Formats: sequence, structure tokens, C-alpha cells
Amino acid sequence: MNYVRLGLSGLKVSRICIGCMSFGDPSLQVFGTGGWVVGREEAFKVMERAWDLGINFFDTANVYSRGKSEEILGEFLQGRRDDAVVATKVYFPTGQGPNDRGLSRKHIMRQVNESLKRLRTDYIDLYQIHRWDYETPIEETLKTLTDLVHKGNVRYIGASSMYAWQFAKAYYIAEFKGYEKFVSTQTPYNLLYREEEREMIPFCKAHGIAYMVYSPLAAGVLSGRFYKDGKIVVPPDGPGRLTAAEFYAYKAYVEPPENAEIVRRVIEIAERKGVKPSQIALAWLFYKGIDVAIIGTSKVEHLEEAVEALNIKLSNDEAKYLEEPYKPKPILHIPPPTL
Repeated sequence: MNYVRLGLSGLKVSRICIGCMSFGDPSLQVFGTGGWVVGREEAFKVMERAWDLGINFFDTANVYSRGKSEEILGEFLQGRRDDAVVATKVYFPTGQGPNDRGLSRKHIMRQVNESLKRLRTDYIDLYQIHRWDYETPIEETLKTLTDLVHKGNVRYIGASSMYAWQFAKAYYIAEFKGYEKFVSTQTPYNLLYREEEREMIPFCKAHGIAYMVYSPLAAGVLSGRFYKDGKIVVPPDGPGRLTAAEFYAYKAYVEPPENAEIVRRVIEIAERKGVKPSQIALAWLFYKGIDVAIIGTSKVEHLEEAVEALNIKLSNDEAKYLEEPYKPKPILHIPPPTL
């Protein structure tokens, strides 16, 4: 396993991170995941294999399966906690009350305590704001997160899924007021959606902020399983994982006509190298210099393939060949989930 510093911090994390959104209660419709969520037994199989492979980084959130994801992760890490890096998030609704959501001091302070209980730990390594809160001043959020670091409940803070101007605003306010700064951010980024190359990725590189990627396989489209007869084809009753957490990205991943050509080229290079298309898609991300790829999977074999992708090297010509058909598209709009 390869490890990298998380931004400018001294924390070392594996370059493959286990995304725990698929762990929880299969009966719950959380983030629209439906039947894709697996229970404790299947989740433990994936995490046990990840641990054996040297993966020490696990990413979850308080709303995944209404907290069940955190519970499963917390149980798994008993006896392993000191060697693990645990990341979780706060923002989305946890109830029907007016203060049961967002990034206010009230909501954050309550939710961090709930997450600590579910995770069976007294500290969170990386506490992330799950989205930007348009109703709470970012100063209030940053001051609250700073207080949590000073109390020892949280070691580092990070962010997820926001516009670059929002992330930059938070960064400079923290610098000006002496608050804790985000050491990392995570956004969707893959061969079919590269808009983060415009501003977010350059900003992170310029300021030493760790850039973590979720949806590295474009909701499974880059695995090649939806490619048929020169087109990306999804079943009429739903495209598997694409109807799950990343269905909002349907227009970005499936509809653009040039995406089929990108997938074809991924498959072509994979066949030439004797590997899986998904591994080529991941190898491209590491070629581009991303710090961490968050892999959300319920199958051990997919995890093993992702780890093997760390050893696949693309040439400059191969990377250029994969990137050539891409055309700019609108920034993804990520709607809030239903409870």
C-alpha cells in the first residue's frame, strides 16, 4: 500500500480510502442507495480485506443508513482504532426539526457527539462538512470546528462537495481569523467529469490541501459494464449503482455523446495492458496526481482490483488518448438526500 500525507498535516493515510456509504441497513433508502447497501457481514468482509492490504483510511458520514454505517465501522475498528484514520461528516438532515440539519454550532456539537458514540471512539481523525450551508455564516462553522479540535474531539477538519469559491472563502477566513483550516477536500472527479480541473484542483495544489476523489469510476460507467455497441446503455429499470448515490450525475456520466468514446478507449487500453477497465480509470486518477481515491464497494474483488491499480502506470500518450474526447460540461448540482 502507498501512503501520503494528508495535505500539509503530518497524518499519513493510504491512497485508497474505503468509502463506507454502502455499509449499513439495506432496508433504508438513504441517499437513494436502496438495495446497494450491504449489512454488517458483507461490510466486515470488505474492511477485513482492506485492513490486510494495508488500507488505514475509512470515510463515512452521520447520515449513511441513519448512522448504521458509523456503527458498523466503529465495531470493526475495535482493537484497531489507534492504527486507523477515521473520517466522517456533518450537514445533512438527521431529523424533522429546524435545527436538525446544517452547519450551525448547535447541529455540529450534537452530531459530533452522536458520531463519537456510534464510532465507539473519543476522537475523529478527519471531521468534514458534507456540503456548504447557505443559512449559517461560515465563521460560525469554522469557529465551532476549531473548538472541537482544541477540545480533542477532532484532529483535523476537511470539506466535501462545494464550489471552489466557497472553499476558497472558508480557507481565507480561517487564515485571517486564526481558525483551523481544511486540510482536505473531496469531490467527484473522473475521466467523464473533469470540471474540478478548472479551479478546485489548482487551488488545492497551490495551498497544499489534500485532494480526495469520490465517484472515481463515474458510478460504475468507467468499469465498461454499461458499454455496448459503441454506446453507454443503462437498463430501463435502472442502471445499477447509477440509480444509487450518484444518480444526480446521470447527465454528466451517461448523456454526453463523447463519453462513450472515452469508455471505449478505457476498455481498449485495459485490454492492451491485460487489466480491468476500472483499473485504467483509477490509474488515470493517480497519473493526474490526486492524493486519495475513495472506493465505495461491497465486493472484495473490486477492492483488490482498486489496490492493484496503484501499480499500473500510464504513459503520457496513453493519458492524452484517454482525455482527448472530453468536452467541458456544467458543474454538477448535488441535491440533498431525503431521510
